[in-house]
Amino acid sequence: MDSFEHLCMNCMADMGDSTVCPVCGFHPEEPQMAGALPYGTVLQDRYIVGRARRCNGEGISYIGYDKKLQLRIELRELFPQTICERAENKTDIRVLGGSEIVFNECLSKFLSYSRDVAHLRELSAIEQIYDIFEENHTVYRAAEWSECITLRHFVERSGGSLSWNDARPLFMPVINALGIVHSAGVSHLGISPDTLVILMDGKMKLSGFCIDTVRRVDADLPPELVPGCAAIEQYVTDYVSGETTDVYGLAASLFFALTGELPPDALKRRSDTRLLVPAATLRLLPQYVVSALAHALQVSPDKRTPTFERLRDELSAAPTVTAVMDPVRPQEEYREPDPPVRDRRQERRPRVPGFVWVICSFLVALVIFGAAGFALLSRPQATEEPSGVSSSSVPAVETAGTPESQATPEDAVRMIEIPDLLGDNYDDLMESSSENTEYRILVSDKQFDDTVPEGHIISQDPMPGGRMEEGSAITVIVSLGARTRTLPDITGLDLTDASRSVTAEGFLPVLEEDYSDTVPEGFMIGYRDHEAGDELDYGTQVTILRSLGPETGESGSSTEFSEESSQTSQGNFLFP
Repeated sequence: MDSFEHLCMNCMADMGDSTVCPVCGFHPEEPQMAGALPYGTVLQDRYIVGRARRCNGEGISYIGYDKKLQLRIELRELFPQTICERAENKTDIRVLGGSEIVFNECLSKFLSYSRDVAHLRELSAIEQIYDIFEENHTVYRAAEWSECITLRHFVERSGGSLSWNDARPLFMPVINALGIVHSAGVSHLGISPDTLVILMDGKMKLSGFCIDTVRRVDADLPPELVPGCAAIEQYVTDYVSGETTDVYGLAASLFFALTGELPPDALKRRSDTRLLVPAATLRLLPQYVVSALAHALQVSPDKRTPTFERLRDELSAAPTVTAVMDPVRPQEEYREPDPPVRDRRQERRPRVPGFVWVICSFLVALVIFGAAGFALLSRPQATEEPSGVSSSSVPAVETAGTPESQATPEDAVRMIEIPDLLGDNYDDLMESSSENTEYRILVSDKQFDDTVPEGHIISQDPMPGGRMEEGSAITVIVSLGARTRTLPDITGLDLTDASRSVTAEGFLPVLEEDYSDTVPEGFMIGYRDHEAGDELDYGTQVTILRSLGPETGESGSSTEFSEESSQTSQGNFLFP
């Protein structure tokens, strides 16, 4: 798209000469959200700001358009409205007097946190950030735009709840990704059916990453806590939240997907820790899923499932049942009954002849069968039990693990042959994991390896060839590929293809522009300071050059180009 004057500010489609967007029906005169950037504001001479979609104590999210990559994006602006303001139709923000220290702390956190999330771009199950920059006295980040609906809306459209077979392929990739996210020291702390979104391809992604200042009640900004999904520690002063906090939010969202209801607010559950599950729903859920949810939704962080690896472990296969406990009464100590005491007086009584016992038994049986037949004939015809369950018949599921009362003990442990996963593609195995109930795969590490392709398995524990219990975990190490990579040839490619080519080899591309008498405007010249074929370490930042055409061409004055070049040379990382 060469002209951006007719973009719809609501969906970024080309409106042409229409006064109302033919795609979404948006009218340009509809007002922008109060305090938000004006429609059409351009940031970094690259990003066009559209309609504000949501806001919280941290800032505002907009739909946007990347002029250089020519695609829709999501723009997130640090704009804590309680400590700063913006004049109408202005772009710069002004910090309110006395709030400078708080704002600077938030700005520093926003920058650091956004960079940490951006470094996790290989995880497709989380929001993909590809640019972070400062402007208008605040900070912005650009992320990929995804057509999606929230998990809350998806569940409502699916009849109010999902079966475990439908929920499992949605949640497992997110659980796997969150394990890696926390191993990198990053927390979300706002996982809910509103930040989990369903994409057009049917997969689920986690969005809504915010600084922790808005994820607890004892901070300087208004908190954004979803009742039922926020853990108890987020309401407690000076308590450090972490992985177990996100485990609670994810488990609460899974509970919502399976039952159609969120757990009670954590503050209310301090006095009553029970989770109420409709009996009809409980009968349809595997017992190990109920137990896993009960453990992950413990009110006390010390008793809760501590990691996503453990949560995935509990959700992947039923544990061996060792005892069955009554859900109400505590388990009583079992004691062998005393042997019967024989009455010697009875031994001296005369024995009754055998034919008398035969006659008496026949008469008793005749009476019993007659009574049973009469009862069956006089009983009214039973009606089919309705699918709905009244609230009076809903059992209480204790979060201390009492759902195991519904479990059936296994007769024996089934042994299987340990599969050979060496050299297999890890992503392919995980995509098919929903159909595999014999074993689970856990990643213990990722390492560079010159002989094993990236994404394939280097080693496993236990090794193949032996036998193991069905449902056990196989721990694997996944290859990051060779540490030294070769720069691909990007000459003549457009920006999108060049960025993807460079990123696919494990490098971080940064865009700059320069004049060229041989490469047409808009296409890639090559690299600055490097050449195609150079051997560099994985993760190295490389500058890619896009042609501005001949210096005396029609594309503009040298003053305009040098100004744009100076802006791009500040370092816009391109993460396709």
